[in-house]
Amino acid sequence: MFEKYISVPIIPVAVVETEEEIRNIAECALEFLPALELTMRTEYAYKALEILAKDYPQLPRAAATVFSTEQADRIVNLGTDIIISPGFQPCLLEHAKQKGYHYIPGAVSPAEIEQCLAFGHKYIKFFPASVFGGTKWLQAVAPVYSHMDVKFMPLGGIKLENVQEYLNESNVFACGGSWLCPRNVLEQKDWKELRRRFQEAHNLLKEIK
Repeated sequence: MFEKYISVPIIPVAVVETEEEIRNIAECALEFLPALELTMRTEYAYKALEILAKDYPQLPRAAATVFSTEQADRIVNLGTDIIISPGFQPCLLEHAKQKGYHYIPGAVSPAEIEQCLAFGHKYIKFFPASVFGGTKWLQAVAPVYSHMDVKFMPLGGIKLENVQEYLNESNVFACGGSWLCPRNVLEQKDWKELRRRFQEAHNLLKEIK
């Protein structure tokens, strides 16, 4: 599941509040961008993980905004074994290693990157990407860490208009697509617009292959 997840160049990122939202997002993801990062900012997100595990087991998925070992265990017990943090805590690095969880920690400095590497994590979240230098940051760290196969997933300030710039960087394995599932679209139940956004990103990926 992890290999499938990291092979999707644009990963939809969503905050969900209802079953209708998660099912519409999952259907769009399966059709156009077969991966999903579900942000654990709502209590309903845990129910959404249950739905994904039961009804969409073929969809590679990760739970993000994970801050504690207890939260990580709860997520894995619900059938999702990829966890992501905007940054990281040393105890979570250690816990994920001991438990064998697929963990993508966040880092924005050489010191943080090297702490992640010390625990065997070569796939790292770069957040918030636009605030910390965007593609210039990625280009700056590439000569130092690329020989160690370090790859980044930028998120924050990325949209359809600039996502290709990030994907062109050799040390980027995927970009987080939070623009695909904005709360206003979900709250308005505009499933046609949701599908249009997913299809638009899918079409872009076909053009740049």
